Amino acid sequence: MENTFTSPRQLPRFADLLRERELRINMLINNLKLNDVKEDAVFQNTVKRIKRAVLLQPVVFGEPTFVDHSYEERQLSFQQQLSGSSSHRYTHTISVPFTGDNELFSYAPDNYSFSSSDRGLILPYSGGITVYVSLSELNPAQAISQAQKDLDMTFRLVEINNTSLQHWSKNIESMIDQQLNQKREQLINLFGNK
Repeated sequence: MENTFTSPRQLPRFADLLRERELRINMLINNLKLNDVKEDAVFQNTVKRIKRAVLLQPVVFGEPTFVDHSYEERQLSFQQQLSGSSSHRYTHTISVPFTGDNELFSYAPDNYSFSSSDRGLILPYSGGITVYVSLSELNPAQAISQAQKDLDMTFRLVEINNTSLQHWSKNIESMIDQQLNQKREQLINLFGNK
């Protein structure tokens, strides 16, 4: 088991994700019917539904945990034997849970610079990231420490996207509220007496 690193240069820009989300607003609001907005309780549910469809939730990471390990004994080359390398390999499985939208991992921030020492991103599965760390001994604490180093670029990318998301969300949420109130008024004026 090995980690698959993804270059952020292969990812679309984060601004593209935000633009795509903004385009949903008009479609969702312009497809509303009188029954979606007439009653206050139903209108509040409509507001929540549209915000859920448009807004993204920031990613919050949990503590990494040791999940499992596997052992194998590898044949060493003559050079590796001379250098004192161990034939014992323990592959530690480390899990890093998170909450928030997976999409924040799949887009590169605008104006993000990468250093030559960056290995790349480890992309998540639903609700977590799995990192594999190979060591010559069974050592969960050291494996967790190495996993955090391997995830450094992933953590930085998501943190930048989270920061951009906070500013965007405030503006978009206000715009959604304004447009929904206008649409509600329009639909009630046009069809409310029927």
